[in-house]
Amino acid sequence: MSERSAKPAIPAPLSALINGDTDEQVTYTVDSAIETLGFGPVQWRVTAMCGILWAADGVETTILAIVAPETRCVFHVSPWKEAFLTTVVFSGMLLGAAPWGRVADRFGRKQAIMLSTIAVIYFGVLSAFAPNYWWLLALRAVFGFALAGLPQSVTYFMEMVPRKTRGACSAFLQFVYSIGMVAAAGMSIGVMSALNWRYLLAFSVLAYIIVLPLTLLAPESPFYFVSRGWLSKALESLKAIASGNSKSLPEGTLVAKRPGGDMNFLSETVQARDADQPPLGVKDLFRPAKALCTTLLLWLMWFLVAFSYFGLLLMTTELLQMYHTVGEERAECLDRIPDDNAQECQSLTTRDYVDVLWTSLAEFPAIAICYILNHFLGRRASIAVHSVCSTAVGSLLLICPLTKAGTVGLIFAMRSFLSSLFNTLYLYTSEVYPTRLRATGLGAAYTWGRIGGITTPFIAQVMLRSTVRGTKLFYAVTSLLVGVAGFLLPIETKGRSLESETWEDDVTASGTSSPSSQPKYRRLG
Repeated sequence: MSERSAKPAIPAPLSALINGDTDEQVTYTVDSAIETLGFGPVQWRVTAMCGILWAADGVETTILAIVAPETRCVFHVSPWKEAFLTTVVFSGMLLGAAPWGRVADRFGRKQAIMLSTIAVIYFGVLSAFAPNYWWLLALRAVFGFALAGLPQSVTYFMEMVPRKTRGACSAFLQFVYSIGMVAAAGMSIGVMSALNWRYLLAFSVLAYIIVLPLTLLAPESPFYFVSRGWLSKALESLKAIASGNSKSLPEGTLVAKRPGGDMNFLSETVQARDADQPPLGVKDLFRPAKALCTTLLLWLMWFLVAFSYFGLLLMTTELLQMYHTVGEERAECLDRIPDDNAQECQSLTTRDYVDVLWTSLAEFPAIAICYILNHFLGRRASIAVHSVCSTAVGSLLLICPLTKAGTVGLIFAMRSFLSSLFNTLYLYTSEVYPTRLRATGLGAAYTWGRIGGITTPFIAQVMLRSTVRGTKLFYAVTSLLVGVAGFLLPIETKGRSLESETWEDDVTASGTSSPSSQPKYRRLG
């Protein structure tokens, strides 16, 4: 026997790779499997689950604006303490975002969603039984922390549907979020008229109770299993999806594109290819120069848009309460709201809740406005147009005298433009960052939006009582600043490919948006 024949045999997969013949072993990834399985019954159940969660999130946003003024009258607290009831919810959401993200990465998307939903139900119901202001403040803070886990449903949703449907799915989430806001306004008409704010808080968690069985029946994301290196469990999850959709998995062997775990030779080649690419972090959001400029401008814009949007929501109920407390004729030119006392503090009437419902309907034209402007003008020009229009409408709120009906109509218009501006900003942020920085960039910008939500109650609910016109002008100016910042953005993302790996990559699809770069809408909820 010759020395050559005595050499150890090279494993078949590695031999095929060395010889350039990789056709001997057919492989597929989780991404390609999801594409093959398509959008079937499993995806419809996932859509129902995530849709209900986001509608419930819209309900909570409206509840914030309704409950705060009511509790001020019930507990006889100052406007400062009223503002804190909203601030602690946003603060809890800010503090809970990172821990819930770690729970989702360590224990799975499904587990994070389920635990967060149970915590929201528990602390939401407990809030309804708060014996005094301080108990309510503490329970709403923990409630906000629990609520921070529900955005993991978006990650789960996008991982469970085919790539070509993700744009439509994102738009669907925005649509049901709007439905939730309108539903909360409608629910408040009956509940607040016949019962009180405690029942409203308790009823607001009904949607989360409904979604729990759907969560239990949903499969875990196979992308999560791959991220942990558990290919066998990822395969089991894919088989469950295939069975539910009455389809077959692609032929071949499942492979993954990350080191560790039970990976095969294709995973190792990918690991070797990417070995010279260090992981990117927050510091990479600031280099090169155009990255620094883009990131700082986006942080400013996220803060201002969240500040203006949530401030307008809170200011709506405060203005309606003002008209009811001092009388419509006197309120038409009133610039300072008299201090409340036990006799003067007035709860909102049924007519006021109907007006809240009308302003909530502004969320629906906002979706159409966002699509039309982004389709024809691009991202930066759309931001500028939204900003100018919301500022113009906000300036009309300074008219004296201004009837209650006129106030409601102008708030409707301003909210439409601000909501559409919010959607456009989310779209731009998700498009402008390279693939390896996208999650980090979006997460950092999202944080600044939360800070905007934390600070705005002190303008919409405290400063408003000292100067009504000054507060209206303040929000009009902040809307204008968003447009100025948008004009200074160095990159236009319309038609930009989402496959860019670095800031230097600026790939466009021949001047038109590729399917992967179609608008995606999601609210800071």
